[in-house]
Amino acid sequence: MKKSLLLAALVLAGCSQLPAPETSSPAQVSSTELLSQPLTDDIVPNSATTEAVATNFEQIFIDTDVSFSGTLPCADCPGIQYHLNLYRDGRFEIRQEYLERGDINIIKGIWLLEKRNLHLVNQQQTLPAFYFTSNNRLAMLDLAGKPISSALNYQLQRENEFVKLDSRQPMLGLYLLQDNQATFTLCQSGETLAVANTQHHLPMMRHYQQDERLRNNAVIATLVGRKRDNERGESQLLIEKFEQFWPNAACPDPYAPGKIHGIVWRAEKLAGRYLPQQLNVRMIFDGQDRLYGFSGCNSFNGSYQQRANRLNVAGLASTQKYCSDSSQLEQQFTSSLQAADRAEVNGDKLQLFKDNNLLIEFKPALN
Repeated sequence: MKKSLLLAALVLAGCSQLPAPETSSPAQVSSTELLSQPLTDDIVPNSATTEAVATNFEQIFIDTDVSFSGTLPCADCPGIQYHLNLYRDGRFEIRQEYLERGDINIIKGIWLLEKRNLHLVNQQQTLPAFYFTSNNRLAMLDLAGKPISSALNYQLQRENEFVKLDSRQPMLGLYLLQDNQATFTLCQSGETLAVANTQHHLPMMRHYQQDERLRNNAVIATLVGRKRDNERGESQLLIEKFEQFWPNAACPDPYAPGKIHGIVWRAEKLAGRYLPQQLNVRMIFDGQDRLYGFSGCNSFNGSYQQRANRLNVAGLASTQKYCSDSSQLEQQFTSSLQAADRAEVNGDKLQLFKDNNLLIEFKPALN
């Protein structure tokens, strides 16, 4: 009975709404009184959870120009260096650089966002899709659009600030100068660009005009350049560095493999190892039993004889510049070239052998 009475009393006390005693209004409380009040226990301590920025995990909004970068795995090279720019107007630009292979792709198009999936759309090339794991990180998806489960890094990190794309790249194409107006037709895409008359173009023009083998002909040339649109919206080529002309060369024909002569070959591997991309080691066997090229620091030329697959290179001569970063590899390349006794074209690869041991492996230079 006593317990029942006690419980009833507690319930009545909890339900009663007695007026609170009168106190001073907040405006009348002095700062000294506020500072003297004890701190409450409602403060949540710092942690990774409380410091995290709130995110809408269903949608990502790109309302400013952003840059992502990183190096992703590559099947037959040390990695592919990505620089991806997403523009808030729906455009994208991406630079893919295949490390130690010398291949650089500059691709433009539009991006589409499906919740957190990012699709990069280009009519000529298929690009991987990505997934926003956070506002600052993109993860590559596989061909089925699923996350890639791997110990390797397949993620691009957002840059703190927007970074302009470096659109310079090695190029190979047909150069033609007529009435002081030059055009350059890219072997890889077939696109013809007007060449801007800049200071880096002048040495190329003089070389072309002074060499009777080149003048008034469309000649294969290698250079480093970038494309831009002029004030009329027309694409132009800005030459950053002219490398050399390749008389008697033609654009490689992907439908006619097996041909050795008349193709600019780029050395991919030397003694089974990839050559550093910046060396741009290239050469050509012309149709007159002569060969010439660039071995990473110096230009060289010589003669050769070929009977079926048998090869003999002789009389190799080169310029005598010294380059600390390439001279050792250059010497190894030229020694291997002169030692080769057999040449074979397997698919799109030109392979040089000595006593059945592979010395040098080339691929047609597309840029």
